[in-house]
Amino acid sequence: NQSNNIMKRVFNFSGGKTSAYMVIHYWQPSDLVIFCDTGREHPKTYKFISDFEANENIPVIRLKYEGGFERLIEKRKAVPNNFKRFCTIELKIKTCRRYLRSNGISKYENFVGFRYDEPIRVKRRKQMWKQVIDKFPLFVDKIDKQIVNDYWSKKPYTLEIPSILGNCTLCFMKGKNAIMNIMASNPELADVWIADEERIGHTYLDNISMKQMKTLATNNLFSG
Repeated sequence: NQSNNIMKRVFNFSGGKTSAYMVIHYWQPSDLVIFCDTGREHPKTYKFISDFEANENIPVIRLKYEGGFERLIEKRKAVPNNFKRFCTIELKIKTCRRYLRSNGISKYENFVGFRYDEPIRVKRRKQMWKQVIDKFPLFVDKIDKQIVNDYWSKKPYTLEIPSILGNCTLCFMKGKNAIMNIMASNPELADVWIADEERIGHTYLDNISMKQMKTLATNNLFSG
């Protein structure tokens, strides 16, 4: 068990370039780096995480909610949306917390990769537990997207997908136009999301289904 006097430092690693930048620049050997896998990441996200470990010699703890994304929505009998983002809470935040508690860590500093150009994300971040202190080192040190991209342009490896594909491939948070843009060039990514909606009987976005969006995208019937 951790001593009460020692505050463990935990890094939230999403598998993207910004959080990887954060880990590389602020990580210390006693820190934990945790990637919570939703099961809906792009295959090249997983490759990037492996490349990161090999090149930086920083170990990443990979966690997954038991049964994955599908099990969660079956349990909830709903799909998440902009008003109920239970996917992030259950698949990432609480999955990480359960792992840490099982290892005797209840008090920790939680490093989150929100940049200087993302002040709204920092402001909206809600403190979920009193014993967990959120830290935003990139925001504090005025690290923006341009700085992050410049850094990765000089590295021998990088995330080999455009930023629009980062995190869950067709996450509802990306918005309708972005989702259809992705579907236009990657229609195969839509199928698992369409299956969710048809199985559960709800849609991720208001007034339009993933199936309808795929039809519009693959027939070039939208302005995106």
